[in-house]
Amino acid sequence: MRSSDTDIHQHGHGVAPVPTDEWQRIDQAYRELQRRDGTAEQRAWRWERLALTQLALIVVLLGLVVWFLLDRRQVQAFVQVVQVHEKGQLVQVGLPQDLLAYTPEEGIWVDMLTQWVIKLRWRSEDTKALARREWGWLYRHTCGQARRLLQDLEDREKPFALSTLLRSVEVTSVTKTPTPESYQVLWTQTATEKTLPTIKTDTWAGTFTVGRYRPPTLADQLDNRLGLCVTAFDLSPTPTK
Repeated sequence: MRSSDTDIHQHGHGVAPVPTDEWQRIDQAYRELQRRDGTAEQRAWRWERLALTQLALIVVLLGLVVWFLLDRRQVQAFVQVVQVHEKGQLVQVGLPQDLLAYTPEEGIWVDMLTQWVIKLRWRSEDTKALARREWGWLYRHTCGQARRLLQDLEDREKPFALSTLLRSVEVTSVTKTPTPESYQVLWTQTATEKTLPTIKTDTWAGTFTVGRYRPPTLADQLDNRLGLCVTAFDLSPTPTK
């Protein structure tokens, strides 16, 4: 035995053994630290998952809001047919129909084409604002290739410019042609010039192909509730007898 070991044993300064219960307390404390660390990690993971879930939910909600705002731009129009009761009360007939699923009666087409011709050909001393309102109505009741034709007429005739021309229009007949969804309109025009007070009367004929479209805005819908439109037209004077 070495002298250093002998001195330690002789003087009683060796390392005393740790009691078993002390080791158990240390082990329990260590296990408790591990458990708390694991609980903290799980809690942090749960919070992270919750944050990601909330972020995804916010993205979805934002997407729904954007979709709703975009969808509101498109007018969802329906038609409800009603009848007037013998006592003057309105009675609903059937269920509301989608705008384009409803078939307008022929009289509605006749009224629309009559107004279309009058608004196109009439000239008066009224304000420019009235002319723009009338032509706004025309554009809301014109679709397809007919819009380009209407634009060409506007460029040639310049309905918003100051003019000395006065013209009145009287529609004499509207007849449905054998071709489906087409009509022939006859009218008489009476015109005069303020600088040359001579009255000139002539007759015109127009062939119109009509169709339906879904008005894109609320303003269009209020001005054209049934989505009636002229899809093509041809206007020409007729020989005078």
